[in-house]
Amino acid sequence: EVEEIMKSEGGRDALYKQTILAGGVNDEIRTVTAKVAGKYQDVKALEQSVAELHQMFLDFALLVEQQGELLNSIEHQVRQAADHVETANVEVHQAIVIQKSVRKKQMWIMLLVIGIVIILLISTGLLKF
Repeated sequence: EVEEIMKSEGGRDALYKQTILAGGVNDEIRTVTAKVAGKYQDVKALEQSVAELHQMFLDFALLVEQQGELLNSIEHQVRQAADHVETANVEVHQAIVIQKSVRKKQMWIMLLVIGIVIILLISTGLLKF
């Protein structure tokens, strides 16, 4: 009832008029009315604060959602990097095996060439034992 009176146009004035017509105005009624009006303004301010707090929570929820997407993107990129590192490790191991094989083949070819040169030198008589 008090809220309706406070919201209505001229509600306080109508309340004063009604009180005056009913039997006179005393300071207690005016004091109570002023207190009620003050409390009403406090409630309105509190309502505004709650609305602002609600908006802040909505903003925080949006930020959390956006950062969640960013974290998902980072996690995906880290997984891709780990996959690339694993593939690189396999390729390095294969390169080491191939390099050992190539060195072994080079050594055999060099021994074979040296053997052929020695045989040619012995057969032509340039090298004698």
